[in-house]
Amino acid sequence: MIKSFKIEMKWAIIYSLAYIIWMFVEKQLGWHNEGVRYQPIYNLLFTPISIFLYTLCLVDKKRNHYKGESDWKQGIISGIVLSVLITVLNPAVLYITHNHISPDFFQNAIEAAVGKNITLQEAQAHYNINNAISNSVFEKLSFGVVIAAIISYFVKTKKN
Repeated sequence: MIKSFKIEMKWAIIYSLAYIIWMFVEKQLGWHNEGVRYQPIYNLLFTPISIFLYTLCLVDKKRNHYKGESDWKQGIISGIVLSVLITVLNPAVLYITHNHISPDFFQNAIEAAVGKNITLQEAQAHYNINNAISNSVFEKLSFGVVIAAIISYFVKTKKN
């Protein structure tokens, strides 16, 4: 069973490494400091990279596991497995991001939020590692399943 999902594991690790690099780029561009207020919008710029990586995974799976022939169901299962694996790895990605790349992120976000119709207590409750992990579980799973369904449609073997 594990061997049949080796390709998804490889791509989940690649995705996670790409996201860590993206977090480093965001930090370097000031999106975790003075631009922290707009970081959620800037983070959407990673979406095309995500779609590209999901596509590469499903194409890899089709070529190397299914010998060039796959249907939508096989693609969506592979995409769901990829989404679950990315979600499982994401707490480690967030730990690296918020402890090594951008340890001041949450404090900067709290400071930027306070005074914008939000109290200090509300900001602290929203901007912390536990909340980030909780939100990422829903985001990574839902995004991954939807994207996998769409990409699987285009990657499936076309019947004449």
